[in-house]
Amino acid sequence: MAVFAAVVVCAVSVVFLYRTGTQGPATPRAAADQMLRSMGKNSINEFEQSLCEPKRNQAGAILREFNSGLVEYGQTLDDLTWRVTKETNVSRDEVSLDLDVTLATLETRTGKRDRRPFPMRLQALQDHGWYICTIKILAL
Repeated sequence: MAVFAAVVVCAVSVVFLYRTGTQGPATPRAAADQMLRSMGKNSINEFEQSLCEPKRNQAGAILREFNSGLVEYGQTLDDLTWRVTKETNVSRDEVSLDLDVTLATLETRTGKRDRRPFPMRLQALQDHGWYICTIKILAL
C-alpha cells in the first residue's frame, strides 16, 4: 500500500511540475511578439504555442489563411514589423491589444519589395502565462 501511495504522489508531482513548468509569456505584449515572430518565420510549432489552448488545433489553418490572404501569388514574405498602439485591460485575465503591423513582401520574379500596413487586434488571455486567443485584421 505504501508503494502504491508513493507512486501516486510521484505521478501527481510530475503532472503538477509539468503543468506549472510550461509557462507562457509573462505579458500580453510578449505573447503578441511571440505570435507575430512565429508568423514572420512561418513556424507552425512556435505559432501553435503562442495560442490559447482552444485555438491550438486551428494553428495550421490560421497560418495558412494568413499566408494565402496577405501574401499574394508570386510573392514571399520578406519582413513583418509591428508596434502596439493600444492596450486595454478587459479583466484581470484578458487584455485587448491594437497593433500597427507592416507586411513587407518580395516579388519573386522582379525582386520588387512592397510594404503594406494592416492594423490588427489581438485578445490575450492569462492561463499560466499569456496566450493569444483571437486575431482580427481591422479595416484600414
